[in-house]
Amino acid sequence: NREGMELYSFIGNLSDSEEYFVLDGSTNNMHMGPDMGGQWPFSAVRLTTEWQTYEGIFKPLNDIESAQWAFQYAMGTKYSGNAKSGDEIWFDDMSIEDLTDKEYVPPVSSFGYTNRGFSGLENNFISVNQLGYYKGLEKTATLGNNKGDFIYGAESIELTDSYDYEIVRVSDDEVVYTGKTSEPKKDADSGDTVCIIDFSEFNELGEYYIRIKGENWRSFPFRIGTDIYSDSKHNMLTNALNYFYQNRSGADIESEYITSGEKDKLAHAGFHKTDTGYVQTQWKGEYLADDEATNYYASSKLDASGGWYRSGDHSKNMTDGGISVWTLQNMYERAAESGKGKKFADGSGTVVIPESGNKYPDILDECRYELDFMSRMKVQPDEKTWGKYSGMYYHCINDHIWRSLTDRPDNGNYEDIRVIKPPTFAATLNYAACAAQGARLWKAYDAEYADKLLESAKEAYQAYKANWYKAESYEYANEVSLYDPKSMYSPDDEVSADAYWAACELYITSKLMEDEDAADYLADLSDYKNAFTFSPRITGGSNQFGEFTFTLFRSENIAAAGSLSLLMHKYLLTDEQIEMLNSSLLETADDFINEEESQGYGIPYKYDGPVYENPGPIIYYTGFEADSNGYALNNMIAMAYAYDITGDDKYLNGVTRGMDYLLGNNPMSYSFISGYGSYCTKNPSHEYWQYEINKSLPQAPDGVIVSGPTAKAIDPYVRAMGIGYGNPNDPSERFYADSVESWSTNEASLSGNASLAWIVSFLQDEASEKPSANSASGDVNADGEFNTADLVMLQKWLLGKPDAVLKNWKAADYCNDNVIDTFDLCLMRKAIIVSKQ
Repeated sequence: NREGMELYSFIGNLSDSEEYFVLDGSTNNMHMGPDMGGQWPFSAVRLTTEWQTYEGIFKPLNDIESAQWAFQYAMGTKYSGNAKSGDEIWFDDMSIEDLTDKEYVPPVSSFGYTNRGFSGLENNFISVNQLGYYKGLEKTATLGNNKGDFIYGAESIELTDSYDYEIVRVSDDEVVYTGKTSEPKKDADSGDTVCIIDFSEFNELGEYYIRIKGENWRSFPFRIGTDIYSDSKHNMLTNALNYFYQNRSGADIESEYITSGEKDKLAHAGFHKTDTGYVQTQWKGEYLADDEATNYYASSKLDASGGWYRSGDHSKNMTDGGISVWTLQNMYERAAESGKGKKFADGSGTVVIPESGNKYPDILDECRYELDFMSRMKVQPDEKTWGKYSGMYYHCINDHIWRSLTDRPDNGNYEDIRVIKPPTFAATLNYAACAAQGARLWKAYDAEYADKLLESAKEAYQAYKANWYKAESYEYANEVSLYDPKSMYSPDDEVSADAYWAACELYITSKLMEDEDAADYLADLSDYKNAFTFSPRITGGSNQFGEFTFTLFRSENIAAAGSLSLLMHKYLLTDEQIEMLNSSLLETADDFINEEESQGYGIPYKYDGPVYENPGPIIYYTGFEADSNGYALNNMIAMAYAYDITGDDKYLNGVTRGMDYLLGNNPMSYSFISGYGSYCTKNPSHEYWQYEINKSLPQAPDGVIVSGPTAKAIDPYVRAMGIGYGNPNDPSERFYADSVESWSTNEASLSGNASLAWIVSFLQDEASEKPSANSASGDVNADGEFNTADLVMLQKWLLGKPDAVLKNWKAADYCNDNVIDTFDLCLMRKAIIVSKQ
């Protein structure tokens, strides 16, 4: 739209370090580039306001495994560029045509596009949990017509009535069960018409598939068993938790601690052995030169070694790490409180890490790796820019520029400049909450470390209170630095929820560790507007103008985490507070289950909020939000807590039905967990697991969950495939591509794998075949009754108090495993609480 606007274009490798075919302004055509036997272009082309055609013949001298065709109109040092605000460029008839005489061969790869047609199973119109179903619990599958698939030529069928289905044994193709589907109904999120197949009454152990009688429509095979998520040969919990070891910063990742996949290729030398970053004086999105990060905006240096990387950019973020640490520690605490925590004990094999053998629970060791990094992000009093905010915590550490997927710390293209972003209230409260939670879990194993955690948590919380100020109203929270480069709210403006969460964890731990400030924390948390409650909708961050997101919690609003911890320790609360928590949690869990049952494919998630307008060019998105799989998992945690409260199987079935969706009962008939299912994700968007674009690197290990379908499918990869342009009636449940390059739909994450591990741990505890009843009485003082006096006596004995005498040792072995430890104490405590309800 402007005469003389300059454009540069080339075909080259993904890291921009090689150029094979280039656009040259001196000849107004394209020719061979400097890395394929040709020359650099003399200049950029100068566009006109009329259509022009540029073309050339590209003759590669060698095979190119992957490449990009790039268009750039502000080339900086290479070409001056003259782009101005408001410039627009139109393209038409862009193509690469093969001029050889070879017969055309269609591509054998889906290029990450995911649908039934690329599943390898013909007539795959019945979606199932490809891993399997628990004996004795509900079992549902979905027959879909596939009309929602928007790829050209996708195969579909007509569904006009209910249908007779057959369950067929895989070993001999024998029909072992028959039934009738539901009537067809329209499912808006997938765009399909579906019939539900309920075969809950069939409980014979074995391997089967489902087909429709008289038709050739069928499903993938699946198992019915009692160990669906705890198969000793392929334990999903072990593999899901191994994600955290493999994403440690500064540690050599060794093959002996890798639990799945190509162990020798997955193993690698650690990146950032000493991770020193330049503390920045303000929030800065990008730097024009390296010197800006290391000098002009640098305030000091800080050692931020250790911790877990985020998947896409080797950054380490306090809020991403915080929600993940809390979820894993809560998973362990729930298991311990229910008497099933031994699976996380030192050397149990559930968590495979180098620290195993140090007499501490392995899961706590893994969480400590992140907690210790978080503790290093503390603002010190002598820091020249931020020292007056001493005790608060910096938000994150990352590279000073965004890098392509192929730029990693172990290759020659990587220049290691790390920057630490300013302190925030969110980072400070995340540390306070996780450290307080960790203190009570470590108390029985390392009292000195536990005391240190509690003290630092209290200091962080007080630093937040001392420095808090009311936020201005920003339209886009993630762009707050445009308005206030020194903001302590960036990038999260819902810190009241974080403060409530931190106060909850501090109150619980202070009570259990007999800290004198417990009453103050109870008073603080009680002042929160939604104290002692839950909601199926959350606010905060991108949801500032209303309650839109249908999920229990996420990093932008994690108030529910505080309420969940209170619910687990309700013996510290009044009857009124307990009733508020119980009734609110059950109402919220019921909302999730009702939505799950209304969905055609059984996902406990929806999006029905207002249209979201993106900053900049007006683009509207209606449908699934980013990380829809993560939101579904967090909603399943609400159901799991509801099951713990009530023992009602409807909540347990709600959890298993949610897992059915993730493992294949969805419109693509696809498992979103790597290594699990016949047709599953292989290429999560991750900085190291990049086999798809670099065959010297490994594919992802097993047990990695990806973020999943989203209407906001905005990365260039899915856009090039024609996915996700925000039309209100689009079937956003299908907007997904299994590619390393699709960071908006296929992202691996710490929080996602933490939530997956939580749910799998719960199902291992509650859905697997029930163990024999406990025979121990709990009457450790032998007075003929089992009550709180026995609990106090055992607790004193475990703490080594000289006046504690166990008169009945057999009664104290409440786990019935010939060992008396904290697991017996936790199980006794739960039994007493239940008896009082």
